Order: sequence, then C-alpha cells, then structure tokens
Amino acid sequence: MLWAGKELSAEEELRTRRLIALLRRAGDGAAAETFERFLPENDHRWSPDQLEVGAQAGPWMSLDEVQAE
Repeated sequence: MLWAGKELSAEEELRTRRLIALLRRAGDGAAAETFERFLPENDHRWSPDQLEVGAQAGPWMSLDEVQAE
C-alpha cells in the first residue's frame, strides 16, 4: 500500500522499484514518475497538504502482485 509520506518497508520499496522499472520498459514514463515519488529519496517532493491528506486517507494502492524483475 502506498500513500504520501509513508515509510516503505524494504519489501515495499523493492516492489515499487520493480514496478517503476516495468513501467519504464513498457514506455509509460509518466506512470513511472508518479510511483517514483513514493521512494524514500523523493520524500521532499510531497507538500505539507499532500502529507496531511496521506495521513488521513491512508492506503490507496497495493503492489502485492508486482513481480517484475
């Protein structure tokens, strides 16, 4: 599950990185960039308002089925 400001577990980070790689290989750079925002090195890209909404709304997407290598 991903939401603004969530601290990802090692497994969630790996799945997110795999999804980003899959999207890039598929030619969907815009979607890949959307998911890149959730990576720890991009935490600064969230505005205070987005972080507040993320804290209140919680999860919005599961990556359980992403198995790309």
